Amino acid sequence: MQKTILSTLVAGLLISFTPYSNAKIIIGGAVGQSFSQRLETIESQKIEIKDDTHFNLTIEKSITDAKYGLFYSKMSTQLKNQQDKKLDFNYLLFQSAIDFPVAKNVSGYFGAQLGINKIKPNWQDSDTYFAAGLYGGVEYHLTQATRVLFETRWLSTIVDNNSKTTCDVANKTTDTNCLWHLDGDLLNQFQTSVGVSYRF
Repeated sequence: MQKTILSTLVAGLLISFTPYSNAKIIIGGAVGQSFSQRLETIESQKIEIKDDTHFNLTIEKSITDAKYGLFYSKMSTQLKNQQDKKLDFNYLLFQSAIDFPVAKNVSGYFGAQLGINKIKPNWQDSDTYFAAGLYGGVEYHLTQATRVLFETRWLSTIVDNNSKTTCDVANKTTDTNCLWHLDGDLLNQFQTSVGVSYRF
């Protein structure tokens, strides 16, 4: 599966920089708050991820009434009530959206994403999972090139036991790997962000 995901991202990157007439490059950055759902392990332990801040970077191409490109997001957080158990989330996704006018100097966009989420707990090895999502937002046009944006994203990661994680069920109360011993579960995260983009 990882080879397929990698191929998708490479294809997306190549497509993103294919020449189009009147196409513009968009560089963007944003910060905001991430909200994570609760997960449950095979051993019925509750995994609650603390809501925390994230930062996002995008590089896209703009064409008539649309844009597409690459999205990167990073969040460092911890498990609730277990401050020593830390987690890093690193999303790398190909995304595509439609643009539409809202008002004078204001536009909106809505799109979808597909790629990977590399999750790195501090109590075991990192692993890479398939991820997808939907997003939308509004932009205020400060100038023809510079825009201020507000957006929301839904990001969903498939976490399962095809990962490197192993769990000693006989010692599940002391085996920290059991904290990430999930069976075909979805990790849903929601982001709200403010940022700025520049077109050239």
